Amino acid sequence: MAVPWLVVGQLVLANLDRIISVVRPALTRRKPDAPAPPDLAAQQIAELQAATANNAEQIAALATQLKEVVAALEQAGQAAAADRAATRKLAAVSGGVAVLALITALVAVFMR
Repeated sequence: MAVPWLVVGQLVLANLDRIISVVRPALTRRKPDAPAPPDLAAQQIAELQAATANNAEQIAALATQLKEVVAALEQAGQAAAADRAATRKLAAVSGGVAVLALITALVAVFMR
């Protein structure tokens, strides 16, 4: 069960720089001692609109990546289920062989 979480962790670590760049604020800030330029509000509104458009694109890209991750996890789950079924069959066959060997040994011991 830990293997899928390792894949998700590696995916997050591989994209950490992109995640941080999305989270970091990108607004123009004025210094407290500097006078406010008259177009600061308009500039900040334009930056907010650009950031919103950028966030929408990045959310769409992240949604696509998440869809791929979920599909990969589903495929890995199906492969693990198939492996478990094969292991159960192998265990059942080996158990049957062990019982047959025990019966053969008991017959050999008591037939002497």
